[in-house]
Amino acid sequence: MADPQPPVAKLGESGLDKVTAGHGQAKASVEIMEPIPKALQLRLEFTSISGTVPKLFGQPTLLSRLRAGKVAAKEHQQASERQILFGITGSCNPGEVLALMGPSGSGKTSLLSVLGGRKPKAMRLSGVPHYNGAPLTKRAKRQVGFVLQDDLLYESLTGHETLYFAAMLRLPRAMTAAQKTERVLTVVTALGLDKCRDTIIGGFFRRGISGGERKRVSVGHELLINPSILLLDEPTSGLDSTTAMHLVATLRPLASVGRAVVTTIHQPSSRLYTQLDKLLLLSEGHAMYYGQASLAADWCSERFLTAHPDGYNHAGAVHEAGLGNQLWSAAQSRKQLSPGLPIQAAAPEPLSQHHQDWDQDQDRDRIASSPSASSSHDIELAVGEGLAAPPVGLGPDGRKVNRWGASYTQQLKFLFVRAVKTRRFETMSVQDIVQLLIVGLLCGLFWLQRGQSATVRGASDVTGLLFFQLVFLSFRSMFAALFTFRNEFKMMLKERASGMYRLSAFYFARTASDLPMELSLPTFYIVLMYFMSGLRLSAGAFFANWMAVMLVTLVAQSFGLLVGATVMQPKTAQTIVAVSMLAFMLVGGFYVSAIPVWISWLKYLSFVYFGYNLLIKIEFGGRTIYDCGGADVADPQQHPELCHPVPSLQQALHLQESPDAWPWEVLVLLGYLLFWRCMIYVALRRKTSGV
Repeated sequence: MADPQPPVAKLGESGLDKVTAGHGQAKASVEIMEPIPKALQLRLEFTSISGTVPKLFGQPTLLSRLRAGKVAAKEHQQASERQILFGITGSCNPGEVLALMGPSGSGKTSLLSVLGGRKPKAMRLSGVPHYNGAPLTKRAKRQVGFVLQDDLLYESLTGHETLYFAAMLRLPRAMTAAQKTERVLTVVTALGLDKCRDTIIGGFFRRGISGGERKRVSVGHELLINPSILLLDEPTSGLDSTTAMHLVATLRPLASVGRAVVTTIHQPSSRLYTQLDKLLLLSEGHAMYYGQASLAADWCSERFLTAHPDGYNHAGAVHEAGLGNQLWSAAQSRKQLSPGLPIQAAAPEPLSQHHQDWDQDQDRDRIASSPSASSSHDIELAVGEGLAAPPVGLGPDGRKVNRWGASYTQQLKFLFVRAVKTRRFETMSVQDIVQLLIVGLLCGLFWLQRGQSATVRGASDVTGLLFFQLVFLSFRSMFAALFTFRNEFKMMLKERASGMYRLSAFYFARTASDLPMELSLPTFYIVLMYFMSGLRLSAGAFFANWMAVMLVTLVAQSFGLLVGATVMQPKTAQTIVAVSMLAFMLVGGFYVSAIPVWISWLKYLSFVYFGYNLLIKIEFGGRTIYDCGGADVADPQQHPELCHPVPSLQQALHLQESPDAWPWEVLVLLGYLLFWRCMIYVALRRKTSGV
């Protein structure tokens, strides 16, 4: 006889209607998520989890280095280790809600990150959490949902767009696009996000949805994959009591259909506390209590009465009416079992073996009697024997589940569209449009039709225009790209840890999005400046000028992305880019043409040098320029007595390359572009290694 199908979790079954009744809304019984098949249920176990982190000190100053020497400076940088977790043991079964509680700094977030396979690289760990008896693998991470304390969401996307792109990238390939869209609508309705589905997430400088809605979007981001285990870090942080109760009450129906839920909670209300099954109470990295949440008060009282047999105040104040039958009996039994023992103050210590044994003995009875287990035969467990399930990462039929939800081409497609949407406000902003139009208009007015002059004096002015055109866009693009990956790095780590996409797909899609987003506005600037200044009026020269400037702009952007991907300190990154760009300008060939031999090799490291020479060849290649003795004559050919053609424009304008030479600089710039783009990928790969 086949096992009965477990019921679908509904918000109406969790008592959530009573919570929201005060708002005058009758919430319908909405299906929040389908049940977890028994073959995909996971039991989380962790035994003797201990962790240490380096105790970092400030970086030594240059003065301290000179005074103390290299050895002392090196010793100053060496960090001693500090233990933050001490032998934590526990478990969470399907159908349970385990809460990690304790004061700030007790190790809740550190332990949760270890359980979710997201421990910091600097942490040295002993003890490994197991899922169905096996360590967590990258493929198995797709069955684990992890909600961070800080809501890492793209501010420019709406709530629906955020969940849509997550569904298209994370849900299995076997699902059609219509099924994935239907899953998004289900999550939006179940979490009460209908009213804000088309509102942007927003941030500090741009208003969007409320804090509670942001948190529910973060939870929905993980619920899309229907995870077997859901981990939440401080989901009620920053929320009012009603919103917090609304959110935590949702965890009960999520767990009731075969899902294990582990959450950290700080200062829960009494109503919120009743939604919990298990409690792991932490203090300074030590486990103070582990077991049923409803028995935590009794257990802590017994520990106190063991150390203080005379009661809470004094012997005269301790009586059965004041303590209650259970606590009074416990106190009397403690005094009878340990008469005359010295009184010791209770101190944080690892999990008591007595209580651990008690918890294992009571697991089956508690789960069988809980509402989540009594409604489903599939959630019955044999504690101590584990689940009769295949290893994590396998489907119900025992076959391997593909680690990536979307194919590589689909990842490129959706990541490209998302990258364009996330940058729609910043790239096409009014400020950028006004900036480029004003600078282009000023350039056109300052060099008004100077490009039509055929004299050496006019050509000298045009070289200044070409150099400014190149440097202005390079500076703008480089500094704008400097903070690109720094702003997206945490989001990238979060999504990569969830197995959302390949790093190469993210990088190629992000690079491809640069073309329409970074080249559109500079094009208007080039058109305005080019024709107002009267540069070479031919279609070939115009498009060659545009392509050359765009190529140099992409090279400059690549350098900014490379520095931003390798240096995470903003001031350090800005200093590196500013000094490098100034060096590139000085050796570019406009300010100084006769650079000393011993330092002239620096020009071959400057993309400004190659870009400037390329623009000179495009503008003056094949043209005849006249020397009119320093005068600026409108038509030099009409004044042969004053003007004569210059035999070498390179010598006349003090150029480093002949304008009539073959434009080999294009190949060098393309080489720089490819090299720096590859180095960016290598830097990102190193930064995200182990995720």
